[in-house]
Amino acid sequence: MAAMMACGTVCAQERETYMMRPHEELPVADTAGFTKIFLAGTIDMGNSRDWQAELLEHFSDKDGKYLLFNPRQENWNGGKDGEMDYQVNWELDHLEQADIIIMYIIGSSKSPITLLEMGLHARSGKLIVACEPDFYRYDNVRITCAYYGIPLYSSLEELLEASGL
Repeated sequence: MAAMMACGTVCAQERETYMMRPHEELPVADTAGFTKIFLAGTIDMGNSRDWQAELLEHFSDKDGKYLLFNPRQENWNGGKDGEMDYQVNWELDHLEQADIIIMYIIGSSKSPITLLEMGLHARSGKLIVACEPDFYRYDNVRITCAYYGIPLYSSLEELLEASGL
């Protein structure tokens, strides 16, 4: 109520969303006030659903300031000298910088790096997981999430709705 009175009427909420990928400059100079979200999960060498683009659209339509860290590269070349080291270090750095880690595991994938990242950040308190029940290691994910108190959802849509993100 105080916020409404200070504006005289209803205040317009600020909307600002950026996505950052490897090899890109930080899209905003001052990230203070932004919720930093790492998009961990199935990529399958770029052959999976581009759920990261869907999340960019989702957060762009929400009130608030969001900076999405997206490890998916459009022109990935793991054979390029130094590229694998760069990619892995970029991911590790941005997982640490994130306030929230949204992890989405598609049922038809193997997602071994995603499972590694889950193990690395299970105790961080910033992990939220969506894992489709037909994922071949679903029970491992389910048990790990229960053990560490990590919220687990069966779809990305359910994760977004239930978490309020």
